[in-house]
Formats: sequence, C-alpha cells, structure tokens
Amino acid sequence: MNATILRLLFLLLFFSAGARYAGAQTVNEWLLIGETAMREGKLKKALNAYEQVLATRPDMLTARRFAGACHELMKDYEKALDYYISIVETDSLFSRGLYFQIGELCYKTGNYVLAVQYFDRFQELQKRSVNQFGLRGEREMYEETDYLLRLPASIRACHISMDSIKLLNVTTVNNLGGGINTRADEYFPSMSNDRLWMFYTRRKGTNSDEDLYYSRNENGAWLTGTPMSTGFNTKHNEGMSSLVRNGRHFVFTACGREQVIGPCDLWEAALVPEDLSVNVLGPLKGLANSEKWESQASVSCDGNVLYFASNRPGGIGGTDLWYSEKQPDGTWGNPHNLGLKINTPADEEAPFITTDGKTLYFSSTGHPGMGEQDIFVSWKDVDGQWTTPVNLGPPVNTAYRELGFSLSADGQTGYFASDRPDGYGGMDIYYFQLSEQLYSDPVTLVEGFVKDSILDIPLQVTLHIEGRDSITTDREGRFFLCVPAGETLDIRSERRFYQPYHWQFPIPTWDNRNFYVIDVLLQPILPPGTVAAPAPGSAGETPGAAPRQKMKRDIVHAVYFDFDKATVTAESIGPFQAFVQSLSDKDIAKVHIVGFADDIGADVYNLKLSEERAKQVALQLIANQIIVDQIFIEGKGVQRGAGPKEKYRRVDIRVTVME
Repeated sequence: MNATILRLLFLLLFFSAGARYAGAQTVNEWLLIGETAMREGKLKKALNAYEQVLATRPDMLTARRFAGACHELMKDYEKALDYYISIVETDSLFSRGLYFQIGELCYKTGNYVLAVQYFDRFQELQKRSVNQFGLRGEREMYEETDYLLRLPASIRACHISMDSIKLLNVTTVNNLGGGINTRADEYFPSMSNDRLWMFYTRRKGTNSDEDLYYSRNENGAWLTGTPMSTGFNTKHNEGMSSLVRNGRHFVFTACGREQVIGPCDLWEAALVPEDLSVNVLGPLKGLANSEKWESQASVSCDGNVLYFASNRPGGIGGTDLWYSEKQPDGTWGNPHNLGLKINTPADEEAPFITTDGKTLYFSSTGHPGMGEQDIFVSWKDVDGQWTTPVNLGPPVNTAYRELGFSLSADGQTGYFASDRPDGYGGMDIYYFQLSEQLYSDPVTLVEGFVKDSILDIPLQVTLHIEGRDSITTDREGRFFLCVPAGETLDIRSERRFYQPYHWQFPIPTWDNRNFYVIDVLLQPILPPGTVAAPAPGSAGETPGAAPRQKMKRDIVHAVYFDFDKATVTAESIGPFQAFVQSLSDKDIAKVHIVGFADDIGADVYNLKLSEERAKQVALQLIANQIIVDQIFIEGKGVQRGAGPKEKYRRVDIRVTVME
C-alpha cells in the first residue's frame, strides 16, 4: 500500500471518527462496522457496510466517499471514480481535495484530458475561502498542502502521457498464457535470441522465496514453466536473470548464499544452449557488488557494460540505476550513478539496455506515472547523455504495477510484468509489438570461428579488427561481436606457423534468431611444392561412381619445435594431432620423416638435434597406431635462408597414401 493511499485512509478514518447520523439505528451501526473494517484493512467488509448505508441513505455523500475509497484501495479505480465524481456532481463544494483525487484516478485510468480538467479545477478552487467547504475544508488543509506540491508534476505527467501516446503508438498487449503465468507472481522475463526459451522469476507467495524458471515455445504456445536445473535454485532468493547476447552466459541475482556480501549480489553463470545446463561461476568479479543491495542486471550486447539497480551510498535516493564497465583483466570497474535525469528520490529498478546501447528501459516509482510503478524509456543523445525519460503510456503502463522490461534480439517485441486484473493472478508476464518509434538501430549478432584451413581444427588467436578493440578467441576458436547492420568487419591476424590473414566481411541486416556466422580460415605454412593433408571428413569416393584403380598421393604436414629442443611447440600440438587423426582411415604405403634445425650453434650439434626431432615425431606416429612397413627417418641438420629462424626448427612428414 503506497504512501498516497495510506494518507487517504488516514484522512477518511479521521473524518469518520465519531460521525453519526440521524435516522435509522442500522445506518449508524453499518457506519461503525465500515469504520472498524477499514482500520483493520478488511476492505471488502467495509465496502459492504457502506453499501448497506447507501441502500438506506443514497444521499449520504460521506458514505459514498468511503465506498469510493474502498474501491480505490482495492485498485478498482473505475468504480472509485464513479463514486467520487457523483459526489462533486451532487455537491460541488463537498471537498476541494476530492478534485485532486479524481484527477489522479483519471490519470491512472488513461483519461488524461479529464485529469487535467480536474487538476485545473482543484487549482481554481484554491481562490475560495476554506470556510466555503465547511468543517471538512479545514481538516483537509494538511493533505491539500501535499496535493499542491504534487500538482505541477501531475499536470506535466498528463501532457507527457498524451504526447507518448502519439509518439509511441503501442496498440495492444497480450498475456503470455497459462504455461508461464499462474496464480503466483511471474516477472523479470528474459528471452533467448531464437525466441524459443523464456527465463523468468517466480514467487509462489508473499512468504516464499524467488526462484528462476524457464519455458519453451512450441508451435506458438509456451509450455509449463520448469525450475532451473537441479541445484541452481536454493532456499534463498534467485532473482532476475539477464542473458548475454552471446547465448552462453547470464547474470542473475543471488541472495543469502555464501560469498554474498550484501543482502543480494550479482552473480554469473555459464549456460550450455543445447541442453540449458548451467554452471554457476559465482559472484561478479570486481566492484559491482557492495555491502548494500544489488540486483536486476542488464548487460550490453558486447558484454562490456553492466547496468543494475542498487541502494548503495552515493545515489539520489531509494534504489538507483548504476553502470559498471568491464576492465582489461575481465573484472567490473567502479560503478557510476546514471544521474538525476534517470534516478529520482524514489525507486528506479530493472534496467534494460538495447543491443545498440542507445536506448534504456527501466521501471520507476519516482517519475510521473500512471500507477504504483511504470516503465519508462530514455535515449542516449549525440553527447552520450541520457534524455528525460518518457512514460511508455497505455496500454503498456496502467494504474497497476509494471516491472521488468526486456526486448527480443531483433528489438521488435517487448516483454514485461504487470499485476493488472485481467491476468492469471499476481504479477503476470505480457508482451507487445513495438512501434517503429521505439525501434533501436539494427544490430547483427555475429558468431565467428577461427580454424586451420587444412585440418579444420579450432585455433585460439587474437584478432585485430579495424575500429574495434582486439579480441581473442576461446578454446573452440569462437568469437562473438555485435555489429551495426551494413558495417564491414576488417579482420587481421598473425599466428606462428600460419600465413598472415586479412579479410573483409560485409555484415547484413539479420533477424538474430540465429547468429550470422563467419569463418576465419588461417593457412598453415607448408614446405613449397607439397600437397597438404585434407581436413577430416573431406570428400573421398563419389557415391555411385565407377571403381577406379588406386594411385599414390603424397600428403605433407610440418611440425614445429621450440628453440634448441626436440619438444613440439604448443601451437603445433593441435594441428599435429588432427593430422594424425586424418590418417586413421588411409591406406598408407610409406612415411618419410625429415628433421631440420636452424643455423644457431655447431652444425654437428644441429644435425643430431634434427635427427632427434624426426625420431620424436616417428614415435608419436607409432604411438597413434600409424604403423607401416616403410618408414624413413632422416636428419637434414642445418637449413639456412631468409626469414624467421623458427620456421627452420621443424620436421616435415611426407605420407604416401593409396587412393
């Protein structure tokens, strides 16, 4: 129950104390029952009592006001309006403060023009003597002082809402259905890129803890929600999860666990998209968490900026929105408050940053709203500053509570939670199609793979991309980028024992249900005049072709060594293992292994070193079941020539196969 409603309840009870009316004894009895029930918070019982009074005395305006207050406290704003308006239409001087209350309810029910008219009427009535409103006028003066302070912002909120309707042009919202929504509270939705998985928070009751759930969309319908994988949810709260656009990582709110340094902290987990298995990695590293409350994170598309809610010191008031930037060592830096345009002395929560990083959605109880909590949007201007937030307006926002906005990967479908009365109960999750005015700049989600062009194995390498920071691939050779549609990626890379790489990739507009995939293929450096080993799984006999006589073919691979050692370099281990694997199904006739060394040191020593290198390779082949009758090992000793000396520290393997 918010502060405004509590003040209203206090005011009504203040007037009702000792109030008795001439007439049937039952009227006084029902008034006493209503007064007692309201004090105890039994609103339905109180409403019934005042309706009994009105059945006997329909002209009793005080009973009408109490009945209207019951409806307002129960969030039935339309009926509350009916009662309040009927009072001032019967007696225009019954209560001056009632005009402000009617204006608020008109705003909450989306009738902004009528709301402004009642706010204006309330302001005009200030010119009249308080005595014209009887004893009630003096008793309301304390409340009117608060109303007058709020009046300019309330009128401004009406005009902003009228403008937002014209600007945003959202027409309808839809409930996600009974697969996800129940009589419990469901909120904080987060959608996978392919729009097939929804992750959300569920709270079964006021005394229950929060848990994370997920649901799958099949043939347009959401299946019954399921708790996250075994061991993820605990007896404490697991709150809002935010999927990173790379699809393999998410941030969530953890409360009460070991390692949580405040009431709630931001934690991270790795997600396997194929089976939704989760590996909880622990608290975010760095300075994002504090001894205060941190929750409800949103991560920028590239994973480098974290937006979240916190009540840590240094804010504007209540819970504020903050952001933190990822440091070169992967930790999160010192958080910064988003400032006075975004944050208010009340509560701002649940930020969501769009894929282009230029639009911020969030929930607020402090900005001019239609109900308890509304969803707002702010845009980053050319100077990098956030604009004054705009209320999304109806039908997204209502007189009820709206919380936890998120967007699909294409930026065209919005998801949020609301406790409006047409749902399954409590907070439900809804969705709507955004108007073009809300579209962010198109961004394509790019997943790339760096591979050996011959052996088709992944390579861990640093990529230099023009106009961007360099990135390093993971163990699977994977990298992820958020690229403005229409931009060209200019990629360069250098790796030992591979040819320098340079290629440009034009990036199209993409719906982002799947990643736009690019392959960066690095060409290994091979001895001149040789035939490279084919990639595993390459084509052999053409199905249906006539049998042909087998012929000899030479396959060559180079293995590189560390200086003055017969130890294979770390970069050569993977390609060598893949090369050996590619020979497993070949008809091998002969293997010729030749070792080399650079020209540093005595020739006799280098000859022995080259022989030892060749011997080590031969032993590895035999250990991998590559056994033939004819295997030749030779040490060539020193090789001299131009270029880096490391290219001469190698063993050439020539395998003759029958195909």
